[in-house]
Amino acid sequence: MSTRAELEAGLAKAEADWRRASENLDNAHAERARANDDWDETGVDRRGSGSDRRTADGDRRRADSGRDQANAAWDCALAARREAHAVWDRARAALDELEKAEGKR
Repeated sequence: MSTRAELEAGLAKAEADWRRASENLDNAHAERARANDDWDETGVDRRGSGSDRRTADGDRRRADSGRDQANAAWDCALAARREAHAVWDRARAALDELEKAEGKR
């Protein structure tokens, strides 16, 4: 059976991983917002540039690609944070069980 120190270290690591995953999620959210702004701007540019439609269409495709990549990165960051939270929950539960077992002695 794991010792208290090992469980507490595991819990601390899980919490640090969760915090790091949360920061990554925040960064991905900001990147996604920038990509959405870029995409919105290309829509305005496309409507306003009747003479150079080819350039506007290329800009829109690049903005679509950037938005798709930002959304994918956000999805990955969210999944990583959820996994980190699940690991933290398991570590907390194991430590709680140890504390209950020690209390019954």
